[in-house]
Amino acid sequence: MKIFAIVLILVTLQGCTSMLLGNTSSRETGPATGQSSSQSAVDSTITASLRQQYDADSGISNFMVGIRSVAGRVVLTGTVGSYDIRDRVVDVAQNTHGVVSVDSRIVVNTNL
Repeated sequence: MKIFAIVLILVTLQGCTSMLLGNTSSRETGPATGQSSSQSAVDSTITASLRQQYDADSGISNFMVGIRSVAGRVVLTGTVGSYDIRDRVVDVAQNTHGVVSVDSRIVVNTNL
């Protein structure tokens, strides 16, 4: 039963890879949302900075954390293996230059 659940989770996550990796289409940022090109550049910088910080953290880098930034408001998605890691993911985002707010949609699954 555990194997079936793991396979189901993996199949589900595979379909959501772009969302979990923080990829955004041109419809989600830029002129279509009324953002100026400078704000769009700031959001890209925030996302890149967070990705770099998460990749450099040995605990966080074990998990796929999705990052979306619009007008400095960051939305985090994904699943991590502990509450400590979830809190670290949020803390890094809150302390990143340019971030106005953080909406954590990080799920904790201690069975990972």
